[in-house]
Amino acid sequence: MFRPFQKTDPLYYVGLIFMIFPLGGVAWFGYPSWTLIPSLLFALAYIIIIHIKDSYRKTIAFLWFYLLFYIIFMTTQIEGSMMWFFFYLGNLLAYRFEDSLKSYRFISFLVGLIGTSMAGFFLVDSPVGKVFSLAVSLFTLTILYFQRKSVEEERIQKKIYQQNKTINLLAAENERNRIGRDLHDSLGHTFAMMTLKTELALKQLDKENLTAVRKELEELNQISKKSMKDVRQLVNNLKYRTVTEELDNIREMFALSGIALEVENTVNTNQLSPVIQSSMTMILRELTTNIIKHAKASHCQISLQRTGKIIIQVTDNGRGFPPLTGQELHSIKERLQLVKGQVDILSPANPTSIRVILEEGELP
Repeated sequence: MFRPFQKTDPLYYVGLIFMIFPLGGVAWFGYPSWTLIPSLLFALAYIIIIHIKDSYRKTIAFLWFYLLFYIIFMTTQIEGSMMWFFFYLGNLLAYRFEDSLKSYRFISFLVGLIGTSMAGFFLVDSPVGKVFSLAVSLFTLTILYFQRKSVEEERIQKKIYQQNKTINLLAAENERNRIGRDLHDSLGHTFAMMTLKTELALKQLDKENLTAVRKELEELNQISKKSMKDVRQLVNNLKYRTVTEELDNIREMFALSGIALEVENTVNTNQLSPVIQSSMTMILRELTTNIIKHAKASHCQISLQRTGKIIIQVTDNGRGFPPLTGQELHSIKERLQLVKGQVDILSPANPTSIRVILEEGELP
């Protein structure tokens, strides 16, 4: 019947300290002694409604309306300041049930609060009492609004966290697939060539053709060196860097290459999810490596902006692309399969300008 205890449950009990007023009111403020029983039942109903499972809908409805009618009755018949007890219901609406505006609990709460406030305004002769009833009503609704807003923001954060968690899992799986594909493409081909060269060398050795053997061994040596270089590059690509670290590395590489670099970064990268940072890092690395290797540029400009989306724009004064075929930047397009985004060649040459747009917190 009761749901498992949750770490947030003790927070509900803090409000029970205010039960001192209706219970102590019998001794201190002249409340009728018979109000002790409904007040104790109110506290009991409040505790039960906190812990009861949501599947007991009729029981929850009965407890809810008892709490509501108790507050209305005590406020209108015993003591006007009991109107503050609407906070109990507001807390349940915001945190326990997280009700929508169309739920019976929210509608009954609103009707009860406004009705009690109007009754206090028209039935109380004192101007202070009239203002009090309206002020408590307004204050209660304001607090409820901010409570609901806080809960909604927390729900959104949890949703984003779960999305990022899913994205990270997908990213890891895709990264494993990419690693496997790279190893297969590079090392698989390398070992096939080494096997072939070894067989050819052995055949030439049987014929005592030492010149041909030497030639095959030299080619085998070059293949081995190239394979070691490819493996090192593959390992380097696996090392995770933040965007800030990658920009620092790019500055060093461009300085060594004699390419002037300007960086305009208005993005607080510490607020980005790991998968977005990883994607940005690999995209920047791919674009700038292409400039160093192929562009023959003397100047480059990198711009990072965040306007609801992450915008990466890289411009250089190099020789640009050959006639476009639609197959350019395929590795970046593969990277964008992990996040929702797009890459565009704004200008193929004079200058060469590429823009990448990443959308945060969304699955492709």
